[in-house]
Amino acid sequence: MSKEEKKQEKEGFKFSLAYPSKYLREPDLNGKSVTLTVKGWRYTEKKDVGDDGRQMKGICLSFEETPKEYIAGVTVFRQLQSVLGFDPETWSGNSVTFFPTTCRFGKDPAHPCIRVRV
Repeated sequence: MSKEEKKQEKEGFKFSLAYPSKYLREPDLNGKSVTLTVKGWRYTEKKDVGDDGRQMKGICLSFEETPKEYIAGVTVFRQLQSVLGFDPETWSGNSVTFFPTTCRFGKDPAHPCIRVRV
């Protein structure tokens, strides 16, 4: 067995290795809350496309601890504002705890998603 195979067997299945993305997604949390430090933010652009091929809307957060970005839709954006303040320009350096849950998305009443602990 190669080193890589031994490592994979020890660590178990990693969704992000099987289905890579530059965005933080619910499976990346591995069922646990994760605290990240906000490094910066930007408005979403045409290049910000989801797994379904549609352009994502909202703001895009970057973090100190991971190269992955997180697209915050309106619900999470409002949660972040309630904790960090109205202006995203002031969020850098603040810690945010994300947790996996489900939410209603289209016809799916239990779609996996990420929320912020407030």
